Amino acid sequence: MDIFQIGNDFDYFDLTFLDNKDVSLFSTFKGQKITLDWEAEIFALSRDKLQKNERLDFDARCFSSTLIVKKKFENHIKKLLPNEVEMLPVRIKDIPEEYLFINVLKVIPAIDFEGLDTQQSLSMLRNKEIKFKIDEISNEILFRDMKINFYYCTQTFIDFIECYQIKGLFFEKVGIAT
Repeated sequence: MDIFQIGNDFDYFDLTFLDNKDVSLFSTFKGQKITLDWEAEIFALSRDKLQKNERLDFDARCFSSTLIVKKKFENHIKKLLPNEVEMLPVRIKDIPEEYLFINVLKVIPAIDFEGLDTQQSLSMLRNKEIKFKIDEISNEILFRDMKINFYYCTQTFIDFIECYQIKGLFFEKVGIAT
């Protein structure tokens, strides 16, 4: 089974956190339900000089430990991933549409590091030859690994994104589950 890492389609504007402390905060979400007081306006458009494209019509963005999707897809996501995600409202400064932060509650020991030293583990990650544990992810659609804090998915999630024409994400094959 092929496994994909979710990232951004760089044809669209990138995002940045309004407050740098939120970068660290989002990386601490490791499958637990979020109980803190939630600030809705968290993101802004990145005004990086290197920004090549300026399309604002994205429906989703994903970077490392943060996945956001337009609120209009909420019911479809709930149907695809019942009881597997928590969705919290987020706003992007100067953009009127509402988005949701997708807090994946499936943070599992998905990557097989058994028998690998540090150099071998780094090589496996760098070369996009990650070995995933089939027994951990055989029924998963969207998940995160306990050690490597990215969003991963199977072809089923990509098919869902394509079916609803959700723009703004990029999927890179990074390994297989055996």
